[in-house]
Amino acid sequence: MIRYLIWKLRFEACNVKRLFGHGEDRLQYLAFGANLSDAVMKKRRITPLAARPFTLRDHGLRFDHPAPWAGCGYASAEPAPGEAVHGFLYTLSGRDAARMDFYEVVPVLKRYRRTVIQQDGVELFFYQTNRSTQALKPTEEYLGYIVKGLEAHPDASAEYRDVMAATETGVPGKFVANYFRERPGNRADWAQGLIDFYQRLSLVIFLKVIYRYSPTAPLIRPGSGGISNSEP
Repeated sequence: MIRYLIWKLRFEACNVKRLFGHGEDRLQYLAFGANLSDAVMKKRRITPLAARPFTLRDHGLRFDHPAPWAGCGYASAEPAPGEAVHGFLYTLSGRDAARMDFYEVVPVLKRYRRTVIQQDGVELFFYQTNRSTQALKPTEEYLGYIVKGLEAHPDASAEYRDVMAATETGVPGKFVANYFRERPGNRADWAQGLIDFYQRLSLVIFLKVIYRYSPTAPLIRPGSGGISNSEP
């Protein structure tokens, strides 16, 4: 729980910094999952300064990033010669990029990691899972963000979009106990039961309260530079 609170304090600090404008730094971020959705970006109050379709070569879209529910997964771009990941390249301010790291649970809890590459003369980053797990399925809602986003992507063929739309989905159910930490081994059944209960309870508190509610994020006006309007 201490790690969750540290994550929260650092996230709120990033939000406060963003209130005073975008700053000077600019980064190129490749979105290929839920962040393809304007609604998701607006909910997170992250304002791309520019956006364009982009195809990441020699990588494949995999739903191998474990979600909080058993059997469900989020997207990650994994090296795959000859394959491609279609998404949108957002120009983000350094401050919004830092906030995106927290929404993707990178700092402290390290669910994803930033991967930086160069392609077509552009240095960009995207998020890659730190715990690749096979046989996971996206939820219907999550897959919908991707399918909808691909409709506007000029490089995504009809066949590619059809395959993506036909992806089997999973149903969110009970939260897993090992979302942030692997289950410790060699424990008595009663001890393991207590550990699972604590980890699952902590996860529920994090996802439904600590992650979801922020006193500072609502102060950031979507589509603006925050308190300081002198920056784009």
